[in-house]
Amino acid sequence: MRISAYLATWLTLGACALGSSQSDLPWPAIPKPQQSKSAPEPVNVYPVAVKFGISSDAADNTNALSLTFSKIGDTFTLDYGIAVAGQPLFHVETAEGNPQIEVKYSEAFPGLLNPQSDGPFAFANALAATFRVETYEIKEAGDLTGYFIQGSQRWQSIKMISGKKLVIKQAGFVSSVDQSPLDTFPGYFASSNSTYTDIWALGPRTQQMSCYTPGSQHSTWDITSKGAYIRGQKPASSTRAINLKNYTLSFETMIDRGGTGWRLDTEIDAIQATGPIFILTSEYPAGSFANIDRTLVPPNTLVLGRGWSLQNQTSLPGFVLDKFPLKMNVTEKEWHTILTESPGDGTYTVYLNDQQIAHFNIGSYGLGDPNPYKPGGVYKGFAFGPWQDQAAWVRNVNVTLKTGVNVYSNPMTSPDVLVEYGVHANDQYTCSDAGKRDRYSWLGDRIVSSQVVMVGTSQGEFVWGPANEAFSRQIASGEVPCNTLFSPLDAEGSVIRTTNVDPLLVDYNFDFMQIIYDYWLRSGNDTFLERVWPRMVMSTSWAMSRALDEETQLYGAPQGKRGIPISGEKGQALGPAETVSMILALERMAEMANHLGDHAAADFYKVQAKLSRTAIDTLLWNATAGYYASTIGATGYDMIDIAQVLLANIGSKQRQAQFTDKLSTLRVPAGYINGTRYMDTPGIVNPYYESFLLQGLAVTKRTQLAQDLLDATWGPMVECDRNYTGGYWEYISTDGRYPGLDLFTGQTHFWGSYPTVFLSEYTLGVRPTRPGYEQFIFAPLPGFKTEWVHGRVPTPAGLIYAAWGYNRQGKIVMEITAPKNLHGTIVPPFAGQYTVGKERGRSGNYTFTGGEKLILRED
Repeated sequence: MRISAYLATWLTLGACALGSSQSDLPWPAIPKPQQSKSAPEPVNVYPVAVKFGISSDAADNTNALSLTFSKIGDTFTLDYGIAVAGQPLFHVETAEGNPQIEVKYSEAFPGLLNPQSDGPFAFANALAATFRVETYEIKEAGDLTGYFIQGSQRWQSIKMISGKKLVIKQAGFVSSVDQSPLDTFPGYFASSNSTYTDIWALGPRTQQMSCYTPGSQHSTWDITSKGAYIRGQKPASSTRAINLKNYTLSFETMIDRGGTGWRLDTEIDAIQATGPIFILTSEYPAGSFANIDRTLVPPNTLVLGRGWSLQNQTSLPGFVLDKFPLKMNVTEKEWHTILTESPGDGTYTVYLNDQQIAHFNIGSYGLGDPNPYKPGGVYKGFAFGPWQDQAAWVRNVNVTLKTGVNVYSNPMTSPDVLVEYGVHANDQYTCSDAGKRDRYSWLGDRIVSSQVVMVGTSQGEFVWGPANEAFSRQIASGEVPCNTLFSPLDAEGSVIRTTNVDPLLVDYNFDFMQIIYDYWLRSGNDTFLERVWPRMVMSTSWAMSRALDEETQLYGAPQGKRGIPISGEKGQALGPAETVSMILALERMAEMANHLGDHAAADFYKVQAKLSRTAIDTLLWNATAGYYASTIGATGYDMIDIAQVLLANIGSKQRQAQFTDKLSTLRVPAGYINGTRYMDTPGIVNPYYESFLLQGLAVTKRTQLAQDLLDATWGPMVECDRNYTGGYWEYISTDGRYPGLDLFTGQTHFWGSYPTVFLSEYTLGVRPTRPGYEQFIFAPLPGFKTEWVHGRVPTPAGLIYAAWGYNRQGKIVMEITAPKNLHGTIVPPFAGQYTVGKERGRSGNYTFTGGEKLILRED
């Protein structure tokens, strides 16, 4: 059997908490958390292997000590073994002839074979690099640190593109994420099947890549006395002049390198990007980067684009609509004045230094029109951001109506500019979906990952912190934004940006209530709950006003978990999955309301939840076919609907069994695809949806299906091949052989991380039944196939140590040590009799109070 390096590390640790004196116990000693060793700041990380050329083959680590480039084209591949993140760092020993290097970053090795690596990621201006290829000029020996944080990557390549000779003694990253060893965290799980040990460890490691302490994600703009210095990135939007018609945007710019860029009339923080992109390139003087794509961005040219950027990246389409060659040189290091007129009919006119350089109607190109299946938000504005490897100053920005009224004027020299444009360093604890791409703070996607945080690292600040962040952007209607920037926002920016994502994912407000409940259940933090309760009531009221279809009592908002219109009456969702999200939120709101003494609210939430439960069972059940339909009157079903029906215990056991049987029609080697209304990219399995299914199967004790799903979907993520990152994947191919969505896939993605919780709370079997683990159960899933499991579960009172497995006689043995004042119930995963201490012939559940070790042996 494969014994993972991770497991081996655990088993060699010092003092043990359980199993040290019981020779017949099948598991090794459970290690205590190790003391965290203080590390100098900042922490540098370096590759574990380096090879000349582009290759994923293993290489001797000693080669990582020095990279010698003797001629143009020499390339090295750096392998960090697992995903890392931070500012690129180069220890330069020799630099002859002002060498330039092209550096690529990628989670997946094939990205190094792609001109743009695994980017660009123009989804959000998110305090990290938009582009996954960067160019550096090295003028002298010494340490060179990149400006941008590069999100998660395992692979890196360095290619010399000009110069005579370059020796880099060592290359790496100044880490922007937590580098604590996993054995210093309180949570822990291991199994005789090392695959499960390694799957559990994906959770804490993904958290490290996706959750950030205040100030760790620095600003992507520099504010100077000359104006805002902006390097190549996704343009960042102001919220101070919105939805204007018949106006002019003017500003002064000085190109430092390559070009400058701006946008008009494009959606602010929404899931559309339809306004024009303008990239004005310089004359590319001597010394310009040797790898400039002069076909895409020729010198002395205004490049017109539309969409997310000038280049496609899977579901972020980008288009080059036109190129306008200039009859003048656009000089660098000199100030230029740019003026763009927008009459409001799709026509634009651009002037450079008072000379017209372009005039067009964007609709005439027939590309990049708004996608009717995705909401674009109601607010549009202007933005600034150059193209890859470009940099420019921007100052004296003015927006003037055709009437001559100036509605916006900004010298761009005040630090307040960073907050206005959403590019200030994060000032709160925040969590992203993924280490490299989804660098928004998504609200509902944390319904899974927030549980992982509490079970694995017990760093509650990465649950209550993002909750505070979200509540700080709550608006008067009660809405909390379904996604938000990491940057702090002013009041005006919060209103505009939150309102602009209103139509996107209403159900995420319901998921948010469940996130807070899950945190409260594991932390027992009444103080936090009391403080945010009024905001929770506001958010729930808003979500119900937007989502509840009063005629059917089902979820009826135009957008569901998929963020796109779903077929059904009047384009409404009216299906099980979204309705279950609402039901669970209301039932958990009722429990929290009763705890806080708000009994009237509790009664209201319970009544509504009961009505919606009845509605699913009566309006959506297809008795002939034996399933809950995806919408009223529809034919067909979805995996996510099966998952949610099981999770919320909808309907009778017989109906649940019939519905669960439909999973067989959706089975693929890597788990399950969705069904009739699944509108994601074909040919992939979505671990986010699979996480709900895994939990639903666990809750209803369908152990074999749950274990098969665990093996199929998450087993490939811990295979020691070139796809391994140490983190959870966003998608997986249906055959389980590689990450789904190819290079676009986030491979340190937190939304599908439920196996860490499943292994601790259902395989090991320790989970709370009262807030703060005041009461808990030790209830492993019956029939789970493994020789032994053991682990630590963090609680506010201290660690619970637990283990179970099969002794030499093939009988189950269970052991648990809990802190004093906690009350536990052991639910043996077998039906026969057992012995506890001197008590023989016991059966059924066994209750106890913490403070001493208990061993239960099957008779």
